[in-house]
Amino acid sequence: MTADDLSNIIAESINSVDLGKLKEEKSGAVKDLLFSILKLCAKDYIGAAESGVQSYKDIVGYKESEFFRKYYGFLYELADTTPEQRHKFCEEVQEKAEDFSGNVIMGIVDRMDNIHKEKILARLTIAKINGWITIEEFFRLSSMLERIPYVDLKMLPKYKEPYYDESGDTELLFATGSLNQHTIDANGPSKYVLSTLGEKLLCFGFGIKVEMERELGTNMALNFATPEETRRIVNELT
Repeated sequence: MTADDLSNIIAESINSVDLGKLKEEKSGAVKDLLFSILKLCAKDYIGAAESGVQSYKDIVGYKESEFFRKYYGFLYELADTTPEQRHKFCEEVQEKAEDFSGNVIMGIVDRMDNIHKEKILARLTIAKINGWITIEEFFRLSSMLERIPYVDLKMLPKYKEPYYDESGDTELLFATGSLNQHTIDANGPSKYVLSTLGEKLLCFGFGIKVEMERELGTNMALNFATPEETRRIVNELT
């Protein structure tokens, strides 16, 4: 199966009027997931495949099988959206990325390193479809989702309040743009809170309600000298 085949399968299946049929299928075998996706396409990929090979493993290798497993999980969550909504989404993706939507979506799905991230990615897609986030925010949030290990995604809710975790997730999450520095403490670790994008990832990707009061600037938790101490220091220097 060529890269062009994959790209076309993505574009055709995500726009399919029969996407809701995925909800009717129960099998979790990769072979069945693959053929469920192929049946959504206008081109007869299944007929061409069955006429020339003995096994679905001859159609795709391990890498392609793993991709289809992740892509099925993504598509499954979109089954309740309409073809018109998904078509408009693909148009916006293609316009902003300046590349064929099938290529772009294929790349985003494939770069996710955990099957559970596909469900989060689908929720971000639904958020864009409903106008809750912009297409630019969709790309930024999907990139953020890609870079954060799944185990650290679970730590995001802790940062609704100023927080620091010595295990190392704070620095990683901050590097992805999901956190802002809240407090600079000269006597201990600084505290961090969700950035605006971090809030949206938590809200639209995980369905967790976020209510935060944002303050202007960075809070400084430093020890300043009192007026009496300042006068004493000045007297000692003169």
